[in-house]
Amino acid sequence: MLPPNALEVVQQTLRILSPELLLLLVAVAMMTVAPFVRLPRHYWSLGSVAAMVVALLLLLGVKGQVTDLYSAIALNDALSFNARLVLVLTGFLLLAFAHDQVDDAKAPEFFGSLLMIQAGSMMVASANEMIFLFVGLELVSIPTYLLLYLPRRTATTQEAATKYFFLSIFSSGLLLYGLAFLYGLTGVSNLKALAFLTAHVPDVPQPQLALVAVVFIIAGLGFRVAAVPFHFYAPDVYQGSPTFIAAMLAWIPKAVGFLAIARTLSAFIAADNMVSMLGYRAVLVAWIVAAITMTLGNTVALVQNDLKRLFAYSSIAHAGYLMIGVAASFYNPPGSNPTFFGTQGVLIYLVAYSLMTLGVFGVMIALSTPKKSIETVDDLTGLGSTHPRMALAMAICLFSLAGIPPLAGFYGKFALFTSAFDASIRSESNIFFWLAIIGVLNAAAGAYYYLRIVVLMYLRPAPATPLETQVAWPTATAVAVCAVLSLVLGILPAPIVEEARKSAEASIATPAPTDEPIAAALAK
Repeated sequence: MLPPNALEVVQQTLRILSPELLLLLVAVAMMTVAPFVRLPRHYWSLGSVAAMVVALLLLLGVKGQVTDLYSAIALNDALSFNARLVLVLTGFLLLAFAHDQVDDAKAPEFFGSLLMIQAGSMMVASANEMIFLFVGLELVSIPTYLLLYLPRRTATTQEAATKYFFLSIFSSGLLLYGLAFLYGLTGVSNLKALAFLTAHVPDVPQPQLALVAVVFIIAGLGFRVAAVPFHFYAPDVYQGSPTFIAAMLAWIPKAVGFLAIARTLSAFIAADNMVSMLGYRAVLVAWIVAAITMTLGNTVALVQNDLKRLFAYSSIAHAGYLMIGVAASFYNPPGSNPTFFGTQGVLIYLVAYSLMTLGVFGVMIALSTPKKSIETVDDLTGLGSTHPRMALAMAICLFSLAGIPPLAGFYGKFALFTSAFDASIRSESNIFFWLAIIGVLNAAAGAYYYLRIVVLMYLRPAPATPLETQVAWPTATAVAVCAVLSLVLGILPAPIVEEARKSAEASIATPAPTDEPIAAALAK
């Protein structure tokens, strides 16, 4: 029988994870009854939407649920709640895009996999244990393999699925290896306890091993966010996958990857106060990854004509921008308190990125038909005259991706570059200043390939046989939501900024333990 305090922790955990448990239950039920029940795909789609609605209500219901940071497996802090809320809301957008993207026979497995991916991503956002974090990441990866195999079986799609499968397994091994080193430093698997010990111990034990852990964790998560040198799978997998799968790959893995970095590394490294030189070396690793990733992504995207490959390299470039915030979050010079600006910038940009990248892929999904899909940049020629509403939404999302004010993408880049300048002010060197400059130059260069599409849509005549398609209302609604919110959140960013600040502060918070047994254990 569990002791009273352990029983209370279990009850708290089950309440906090009730949205994820519900989604998993519905997903398992779908896949279990699929061989015995034949229904049109819209029934499975509506069932998935209903499950998401109930999960959203459960999430709102557990807001404010208090947990002990040093014993809870899943946290319910500001980062957990806000990240899960954003993931649920973007999940509705993904379901809107996916409602007609699969045939009736494969619909249960398709929508069941989507719900599992949704549950896994939410688990990562709330994870406070290394194993629980790893389980959440795998719950995102494994159903993704199934989604890649479910659509039409061609040599291209099979190649994309195989590449993603083997490289994902390899990255999971790297991550698990890094987490094992991190656990070996202190014998603690609780992420908050690890940060607390680092902040209150004179020096990190075996800083060389700590650096090995950081490198392997960044490598393992670098695959998910498509950061150099773990980016090479992205263009081929995006191009070989159906447009909806490419949209999901552009958003979900990137979100969970950076949320996992915020949970595992940001508080741990910043708490070291650069005493053991771990912080300086971790900053240097993140600096190099950020600079090379955004430069390579933008440079190669300039010469792409295939839309999926173009947005794959665009996704790589945006991973580089986000790594600027990661590098800033690592930096905490001696004698100062950890700052939240780096993580805050990452969270703001993730919200903006979700809207603008899903909006772009949504337009491609909306305009594609079974006979003709949108594949190249030239396929969008004259879109402003043939489909003015879709062209307007596409233009807004592209301008936001380019970082043009007053759109959400501009404010997101501004938050990331500001975090780098803030770190530069506190730093004795100019590495953060030059990182911000590299980011600004990359943003200017990257604007070219986004504006090139806008020029084709509005300043080139439509082809002799223009696109003729009837856009489904769920897809059109989701695209409109992405475009409108990209504009609104750029003009009125205050709510997002405030919630991102609270979430960033929660990610690095290591208050003194209130539970006496836990305090005694950490004191040892």
